[in-house]
Amino acid sequence: MPVPGSASPPLSCPANLARALRGRLGSVRFLMTASGLAFILVVNALIGYGIVQGRREALDAGERATRDLARMLESQTLRTAFAVDQLLRDLSFALDTLPEGTRRGSTAIHDHLRQRRDSFAELADLVVVDSDGFALHHSADLPLPKLPLSDRAYFTGPLTGAGEGLYVGAAINSRVRPGTQVIPFSRRWLDRDGGFRGVMVAMVDPTRLAATLESRDIDRKGSVFLALEDGTVLLDRPPGRNGPDRLTDWPAVWTALAAHDETTIRGMAPGPGAGIDSLVSVRRVQGYPFVIVATLPVAVALAEWRRDTAAWTAIGTAMTIAIALLTSFVVRQHARREEDQARLARASRRIRGILDSMLDAVVTFDTAGRIVTFNRAAEMMFGVPEREMIGQPIEALIPDARGGANDRDLTALRRDGRAFPVGFTVSDLRLGGGPCAADSYPASVGALRPDEPRIYVGVIRDMTRRKQQEAELIASKTQAELANRAKSEFLANMSHELRTPLNAIIGFAEVLDSEFFGAVNERQKSCIADIHDSGRHLLDIVNAVLDMSKLESGQFELCEEAVEAHEAVGQCLMMVRDRAAAGAVAIHNEATAAVATLWVDRRAFKQVILNLLSNAVKFTPNGGSITITAGLDEDGGFALTVADTGIGIPPDFMADLFQPFRQAENAANRRYEGTGLGLSISKNFIDLHGGTLTCRSAPGAGTAMTVRLPVERVVDRPMKMGSHAAPAA
Repeated sequence: MPVPGSASPPLSCPANLARALRGRLGSVRFLMTASGLAFILVVNALIGYGIVQGRREALDAGERATRDLARMLESQTLRTAFAVDQLLRDLSFALDTLPEGTRRGSTAIHDHLRQRRDSFAELADLVVVDSDGFALHHSADLPLPKLPLSDRAYFTGPLTGAGEGLYVGAAINSRVRPGTQVIPFSRRWLDRDGGFRGVMVAMVDPTRLAATLESRDIDRKGSVFLALEDGTVLLDRPPGRNGPDRLTDWPAVWTALAAHDETTIRGMAPGPGAGIDSLVSVRRVQGYPFVIVATLPVAVALAEWRRDTAAWTAIGTAMTIAIALLTSFVVRQHARREEDQARLARASRRIRGILDSMLDAVVTFDTAGRIVTFNRAAEMMFGVPEREMIGQPIEALIPDARGGANDRDLTALRRDGRAFPVGFTVSDLRLGGGPCAADSYPASVGALRPDEPRIYVGVIRDMTRRKQQEAELIASKTQAELANRAKSEFLANMSHELRTPLNAIIGFAEVLDSEFFGAVNERQKSCIADIHDSGRHLLDIVNAVLDMSKLESGQFELCEEAVEAHEAVGQCLMMVRDRAAAGAVAIHNEATAAVATLWVDRRAFKQVILNLLSNAVKFTPNGGSITITAGLDEDGGFALTVADTGIGIPPDFMADLFQPFRQAENAANRRYEGTGLGLSISKNFIDLHGGTLTCRSAPGAGTAMTVRLPVERVVDRPMKMGSHAAPAA
């Protein structure tokens, strides 16, 4: 029990640690990493086991090779020893049979020995020694030596040895072949009573004895030794390896021979330094006094194994690196996938929150038309919870959901059966690819291929209020059209009613001004002029309003005829020349007599030119200028430009330039008078002719108004546009 005031032992730490460890060990990333490491260990263990097993097999193969090498030399030695023994037996019989066998230096015996020597490749010479130790016969071409041979081992050995077996002596220098050594094989020569008559000696060439080994290049990898039972080495192949003169100087081999007649050991073979680690096979030749030793360096036996080991080590390293990289890649991919899934889950929650916060109903359904999701607005709109609608057909909400075109107005049904208008928009989402366009929703969902995983998102909007607003808008539009028509009719009627008294006022003013009824004073003349000008101005306004009314109501009809462009321009200039002169505005008319003949409404065309010229004169300050150019465009159409150096038009007013009753200055104290109908009427007149009226202007830099008529309005084409280029605004 803890002491009050002391800290409680962290009993939960081991539990938390164990829980965290279990969670860590149970994670997929840890399992992937552990699997990769285990796979690396297994692969390297298998490669290591193969390397160890290969070494063992290579050593076993080396031991077999040394044994085979020893057996090969043993076989060669046995054949040679047996053949020599049989030869000496036959020679003993021949010496006993031939009458000249005991006569020294017999030619017949010499020839016989020579023939036998030549028929036996391993023999270097055959010698017969008498009982006194002097040469009795020999196969050499040299004279018989007169020196006693009784001190030779091949004579003393059979003389003192027991039995009639084959005696083999140590290698000696050959007298027949100077510079070479021979191995003497000797045998007793006995008479019929068993008395000692001498010794028969066969000198064997050791190089011939190892010819089989040298022909097969076996001794290039290892070495072989042929020795006597007392350890004297008779044959050492390959030569020049500084082998021992006696096997007694090779303790390991001599010890093995003492314990076994045939065995294979591993030890140090004679060689440079401390020797060569080798596999050594020793054998005793049964029936003859020979011992055979065959060696193979362990390095030679393991050479191929080392090459294989290097290759397998490289393979193991490469596989380890590959597995490690693959494991790391898989772990990273899984980590990314977990992050993507976490982001997807967060995005899904956000999307679900967005869908639930939307005012429109959002329903998703599959290719069979079965509902997959149902947001909160849809629950409120249709009065049905989402869990009841999942798996239900979309027709349960909108009976005609699959028919007709997309983004259409349909009729939906609430849970209580009441119908209400809705807007239904569908977009196609392919789960295996990107979203399709909304108009890709097919006419029949059932006609889609079942192998394409698709989800359709339907957005449903309650159109009840919109329908009411549309009905109200339609009613308002109808009322506005009726009011506009009534206004146009009123203006037209009023214009006709106003034109009659205005014409009377203007006519009587002209009569009074002509003093037809009597003389008037200057003050009266001034008043009459004001009455005439005011009436004319008011008549122009009434005519403009009447033209605008006809244009808006579509009742204006063109009276087309052939009009010379330069004449129309000249007539309009006559009407504005006085006002231009009063304002010190210079007018440059570049529309020559050979410009073009147009098929237009004369009054409308002149009205357009007059309106453009009037505006140019009105908005050009004193000292300014106006330039009129006309000609044919590149496409053969007619173009007329009225350019001034006036005040220009603000950029923000360009959009409303051709609207009726609109002026750049709308204040009551504006500087320039006018109704704002001139440009609107001009544009409508040009539109009726199939042409265009455009404007280029900048504040303070002037304005250029251009009228363009299509090629069909040009009666003849005497000249191209370009003789007079339109000036820049």
